[in-house]
Amino acid sequence: MAGLTKMDRVQIAVGYGVWTAGVGFQMGCEKFGAMAIPVGPGNIDMQCQFLVDLQSTVMCCTASMGLLMAEEIYKRGLKDKIALKKMIFGSERSSAAMRKKIKELIGLEDLFDITGMTELYGPGIGLDCAKHEGIHYWADYYILEILDPETMEPVPEGETGEMVVTTLGKEAAPLIRYRTRDLTRLIDHPCPCGNILPMHDSIMGRTDDMITFRAVNIYPGQIDEILSGIPGISCEYQVILERKADGKDYMALKVECNTSKDTLSRTELEKKISREIKKQIMVGCQVELVDYCSLPRSERKSQRIFDNRPQ
Repeated sequence: MAGLTKMDRVQIAVGYGVWTAGVGFQMGCEKFGAMAIPVGPGNIDMQCQFLVDLQSTVMCCTASMGLLMAEEIYKRGLKDKIALKKMIFGSERSSAAMRKKIKELIGLEDLFDITGMTELYGPGIGLDCAKHEGIHYWADYYILEILDPETMEPVPEGETGEMVVTTLGKEAAPLIRYRTRDLTRLIDHPCPCGNILPMHDSIMGRTDDMITFRAVNIYPGQIDEILSGIPGISCEYQVILERKADGKDYMALKVECNTSKDTLSRTELEKKISREIKKQIMVGCQVELVDYCSLPRSERKSQRIFDNRPQ
């Protein structure tokens, strides 16, 4: 689905052990004949060395790891010494701004989102194609329903709801209307790539990722989308929720800017971000622009929501 061939060298930078991700990617490579390079997560020096020495053409990792690798490759001047063409992201949502930044830093041909779940044998229960109009899912392997997470009734066509799956091929541990907690929507039009497998949209978030702030339900994916549409800022951010002495809840949003040091432009950007959050999510927040790369990077999933309010 991502256009790999038997000539590809696939660097697998996710966990092995008893987790399904690493061995799942590896078995996929072995099944169709690509070379699997089982590096595992972390160890950026070793990841870079493998990219140079073995000329890996594809990397499988979390989106956070992909950003970290792109920044390291750029800083170390390795862009012209490696053969990396594609990345396949799993385990967490990747924003449009993050994908754009990774492409800019190391000049990748394409980036793909793969969905996965241990209960469905790990990575590869769906993957977007080169058209990037949605994630093709294996309708011959499981039935996908999109239901309202509160009522468990089907949502109207094209609306967002929770993925609920029923397996058609599992024997030892079949799933019947299993709640995944992942939020997405079905896409009803056929993909221009010609593949007949149906599609759902990218994962917006999880029902248990939702935060409630001043009676408004907010998903991290909503913040991703807003920030991705604002030029001049990077893809990394943090949301900090606190309850102050007056008993009210307050939201602070730290956002990385690009390399510009212009204080005036930063001030204007902060105001613009605050206006867009207010306009689209209907909540007020205090925005602080910070220097590029000043927020922590992760080799696994990045934590972006910090809820410090008393439970």
